[in-house]
Amino acid sequence: MERLIIDTDIGTYYDDAFAVLLAANSPEVRFEGVTTCYGDTALRAEIACKILEFVGMPEVPVYAGIRDPLGEAEALMFGFEGQGVFDDGRPEKQPEPGSAVDFLVRMVRENPGEITICTLGAVTNVAAAIRQDPTFVTNLKHLIIMGGVIVPVVDEKGITRSPVEEYNLNNDPVAAKIVMNSGANTTLVPIDVTLRVPMAKRHIEAMEAATSRSAQMVSRILAPWPEQERLIYLSVGIPTEFTGIWLHDPLTVAVAYDPGLITSARLHVATEYAPTLVPRDLLVRHDILRTIPKKKAPNMNVAVDVDAERFTQLFADRIIDGR
Repeated sequence: MERLIIDTDIGTYYDDAFAVLLAANSPEVRFEGVTTCYGDTALRAEIACKILEFVGMPEVPVYAGIRDPLGEAEALMFGFEGQGVFDDGRPEKQPEPGSAVDFLVRMVRENPGEITICTLGAVTNVAAAIRQDPTFVTNLKHLIIMGGVIVPVVDEKGITRSPVEEYNLNNDPVAAKIVMNSGANTTLVPIDVTLRVPMAKRHIEAMEAATSRSAQMVSRILAPWPEQERLIYLSVGIPTEFTGIWLHDPLTVAVAYDPGLITSARLHVATEYAPTLVPRDLLVRHDILRTIPKKKAPNMNVAVDVDAERFTQLFADRIIDGR
């Protein structure tokens, strides 16, 4: 059984919440906790509490993490975080006292070689844990990062996603460099792979018709999303129509207990900075992080392909038949 902690910027996009729901419905997982990162981490923690409470897992601890990136950039919130999740009120469950970083350090130190952390946003909390505890990296079993771009890819809007237009790692380039150079046992799940796992219309319709609490929460979160997506893209001058649901973060969680879902390669992945912004970059305000494979000794596993059909079916089945 995989002892899993999810570190997440839950609330802005739908897929972080879906990742928490997948972990909650995976018998292969011992769900050890949720930590939140980037921006209003207290609100993000409340969102995680609500989801866990809604599906009957209030015992999973939630900790609010570091609000701001380690560098000079400021965190950006879109303003619609929590829509759908709080439709029937705020949760009774509250985040735990104390910091997310202290929780990560304590769990890894007290359980050497047993804890896997999945990061689904900026890696600020993990970078701070590495700085705080010199034994953190050696005691951590596995770090799985959703982020980066290894091969430029054209997304569902026809926009070429290059390393400088990625979301998670670019939200804190300083933290990303610390984590990527730490020597931790790392698997990188980049966006050029996660963009291959859209949720089929038949799966969405099946979840909308299902009666599980998890399926109900998925439907609530998805209901306002087309308008939210439109506003995000219009804010940076990109007219858009709603096109689909992409399971970036749930795939990353699933890899923790079913690594056969992806094909991976051992690569040396380095981080570099570029001094200028790229057109239409809506989040990065300062340096740009490039995630670049190098011809050096490998330092991590990198997902290069995915069994999209098997994964999307697994996700739908777990949500429909779950708690």
